[in-house]
Amino acid sequence: MGDESGRLSRPRLAPEARAGLPPVLLTRQELAALVWAVKHTGGTQPFRAALSTALPKLQALATRKDPSTALALEGALGGWQRGAKDYAGFEPTILRLVEGIVARRRCRVEYRAPGRDAPKTFPYDPYRLLSVQGGMYCIGKVPAYANLVTLAVDRIRMIALTDERFEPDPGFDPKRHEAEAFGIVWERPMRVVVRFRADQAPYVREREWHPSQRVRTLRDGRLELRVHAGGTLEIVRWVLGWGGAAEVVRPARLRQLVQAALGSALAGYRRVPVHRTARG
Repeated sequence: MGDESGRLSRPRLAPEARAGLPPVLLTRQELAALVWAVKHTGGTQPFRAALSTALPKLQALATRKDPSTALALEGALGGWQRGAKDYAGFEPTILRLVEGIVARRRCRVEYRAPGRDAPKTFPYDPYRLLSVQGGMYCIGKVPAYANLVTLAVDRIRMIALTDERFEPDPGFDPKRHEAEAFGIVWERPMRVVVRFRADQAPYVREREWHPSQRVRTLRDGRLELRVHAGGTLEIVRWVLGWGGAAEVVRPARLRQLVQAALGSALAGYRRVPVHRTARG
């Protein structure tokens, strides 16, 4: 398409076609939900820059529909995260993973696992990208292994799509993974019973820690929480976060692991700290 002088111009719809397009109508609740999502995406999350430019457009829509809504949303919504990972520079990695998942194309990944001095390069078939408890992960398969492999997005140093296609394992069930994993790691689920001190019972009862959870109040006021989930290390860390307010009843192996972790922590606190004085 060109103008009268023959220069190329940007293609655009004819006026009659534009007039036929229906307007985008959003309810106040829909606008509030979108602005809520933007405002709760911290600066460490991916696509923050794009969300920041989208927010004024959402507010413009709100202003056109109800001027008071835009002002109220801007001043009323806030929030923050602690202990979040920084994904601000990982947009290309995330988009490449999504492309591999949709097109079922095998990737070449350079990955640095915790505790390793150097990254390792290997082929990887991405199945599903997940955002869980402030972290971003990809579940997939390394062709050389039978089990699922979970990669933390922030530990991927390089990723490239290959021309080789893959077929997902028919046994992979994302709904089952979500229902059985306590966190991100999937392991064979176990029946876990944890008892909480009476003064902590209200805080435990008011949250859903796992979809399978069942709670009951004991005669002495303590709360018993039962879940059917896998992910031993993640469950141990969660129990330890309650300090002396939580006691693992079963399974015995989980109780032993928590007991050993508490004993190690106690031994560390019993050591006499070394105080260094600065020389003036």
